[in-house]
Amino acid sequence: MKILVIGAGAWGTALAVSASLKTVSGQAAHEVSLWARNAALVETVQSTRQNERYLPGITLAPGLQVLGGSDASLEAALVGQDLIVIATPIAGVRGVFQRLQQAQVRVPVAWLSKGFEAPLAAVAGAAPAALPGVGLLVHEILAQVAPDLLAGVLSGPSFA
Repeated sequence: MKILVIGAGAWGTALAVSASLKTVSGQAAHEVSLWARNAALVETVQSTRQNERYLPGITLAPGLQVLGGSDASLEAALVGQDLIVIATPIAGVRGVFQRLQQAQVRVPVAWLSKGFEAPLAAVAGAAPAALPGVGLLVHEILAQVAPDLLAGVLSGPSFA
């Protein structure tokens, strides 16, 4: 199975590492890619094979691809995937859903994010009436911006 994990924080990296280490009959069970928007982080993780910023001390499996740094790289990374996992903070979920909708993604999408979307006025100085969503949960954001996605949540105990 080809899996793309979007978001290279602690949880996204841990999930990508775990999925990339799964084997069947001595062979990798999944082809896993980890995508990050921060080009400097991508370059560092590619060269060191560790995400010291978010998951120190864990070495990435040789087969785990680290991608990212631009919207174009995300568009390219989406091609041919069997599963997409969104492991961004809630503040990034709306933008990722919009990109997936624009790319007409037709594979299952699982999100790991939890919580409520923060009022955008606090970030952008917008008037509350101009906000697309205030205090929305992830499934509500999904319904607003990407209703065609086949998506669900992966949840469990906190990442602690």
